[in-house]
Amino acid sequence: MLPKSKIKIVKSLKHKKNRINSNLFIVEGVKSFNEVITSDYQIEFTVISEETFRSYYSDKKINDLYVVSSDEVKKLSSLHNNNSLISVVKKRKLENKLIDYSNPVIALDSINDPGNLGTIIRTADWFNIKSIICSRNTVDVYNSKVIQATMGSFTRVNVLYDDLENILESKDVKVYGTSTDGEDVKGIGKLTSGIILFGSESDGISDKLKRYVDRWISIKKGGSAESLNVSVSAGVILHKLT
Repeated sequence: MLPKSKIKIVKSLKHKKNRINSNLFIVEGVKSFNEVITSDYQIEFTVISEETFRSYYSDKKINDLYVVSSDEVKKLSSLHNNNSLISVVKKRKLENKLIDYSNPVIALDSINDPGNLGTIIRTADWFNIKSIICSRNTVDVYNSKVIQATMGSFTRVNVLYDDLENILESKDVKVYGTSTDGEDVKGIGKLTSGIILFGSESDGISDKLKRYVDRWISIKKGGSAESLNVSVSAGVILHKLT
């Protein structure tokens, strides 16, 4: 039986302020959970459906496991289609000084959509980008929808939040800003270092950060669409530059 105290914790972590205060977050679904149990993240406890437990974990040693009905998992879930498991996980402590600027780094300015941030993290993982720095008003990486969209890649990509203006001003590496009217990214060549800066879905890179851009880059369009989704743009640009 799942104690009421555990139910209270799971429900509380749907809110950002509680994730910050407790230093905990939620991971949902088998794929993401499998990535967590093979990473250096510390699991506090897991709520799992009977069917999921029998199918995947009955022969594995997992501490603090609560086996319940799939309906109970679904009621606790922040997602529409999760009736498998919910795990409460402790955040890792990350510091800006640990970022290796001798390799390409992504910077994200005011990304609001959880799906976009999660997809960018997953894409960064694909291209072996180890670090992403987000403006403080970018959506919380520990939002359940972000975690879900990463498909486990959050365990391998360091995501930090900081004042991007201070970061861009202090780092002695080139800053590549993305826009609709920059140089064609196909002509830039592969990067061995540098910060690749992506702006918000609606407004692009904010004015206060534009003065730190050393080189503007773009994806030349062949059709009539006004713009690309920022996560799609990130995929194309990382493919060309890394």
